[in-house]
Amino acid sequence: MNEHDFLLMFSCLPTSNKNEWLNLKTFVDIYNSKHDTNYILKSFPENDNRTSPEPEILLCDGDAKMVIERKVFAFPPSYIRDHQLWHEFHNTFLRQVADIFSDNLYELQIKDVDIPTNKKEIIALAKEIASTVIEYKQEIKNSEGIYSDDLIPWSFFQLSDLEREDSPIDCGVCVRLKISSHFYNNQQLNDSLPMIEAQLIKLLKASAPKFDNYSDCLRILILEPHTKVLNLSINFLSQVIQSIEIPSSIDQVWLATQFERDDEELIRDYYLVVSNL
Repeated sequence: MNEHDFLLMFSCLPTSNKNEWLNLKTFVDIYNSKHDTNYILKSFPENDNRTSPEPEILLCDGDAKMVIERKVFAFPPSYIRDHQLWHEFHNTFLRQVADIFSDNLYELQIKDVDIPTNKKEIIALAKEIASTVIEYKQEIKNSEGIYSDDLIPWSFFQLSDLEREDSPIDCGVCVRLKISSHFYNNQQLNDSLPMIEAQLIKLLKASAPKFDNYSDCLRILILEPHTKVLNLSINFLSQVIQSIEIPSSIDQVWLATQFERDDEELIRDYYLVVSNL
């Protein structure tokens, strides 16, 4: 095991690409610090020219130029869509109950394996649970909570003083998705290789034309991995990328990652995987 096994993938939704500078500024700061450079933002080629494939940002350091493209890698491929559905459930439920349960701190718990996988059903489930919670609001406020053992089990209750210590809010409603442990054994990781390689090759091919007109620049592709497979490590993914032929128009491939500080804050970082310089 090496240091890269302790770097973490991203588990929530990728940030919006409406302003890529907000997404890539941290990378540029880290790059400048590591290489003693001073690249600064010059333009957004992708926004400036919609008629041809273009990278997201162009930077300059004197006469030196750099262009960057960011792509999101999800595994399994449905992961981001499934996580979007979870946010839909979360937001729908809170809209129904937030005003009624603002006097104390409450939590809804439901398992990720139990929630539906389409938007219509997940909204209906959120409203159904909210309706039941509201119907029994007095019982909930005067007792330990309510529990459902129906086809999709869930529970809603007041948090104890001990449980409140880890809550991000003091009063209101938290919605907790009880995530199943997703550790792949070696056989499962090996079985996943063809799918992972195919996705990465697709991202590389989609990115390559964006750099065709920038041979005078340092051309960087950043891959941002999102997954719930906890042991799909940066080290493992790096080895897969290094086994794939990188298009000649891409000079470097970096992986976006994060690490947890002692205070449990997650800090974004970047790891160079391939350099064709």
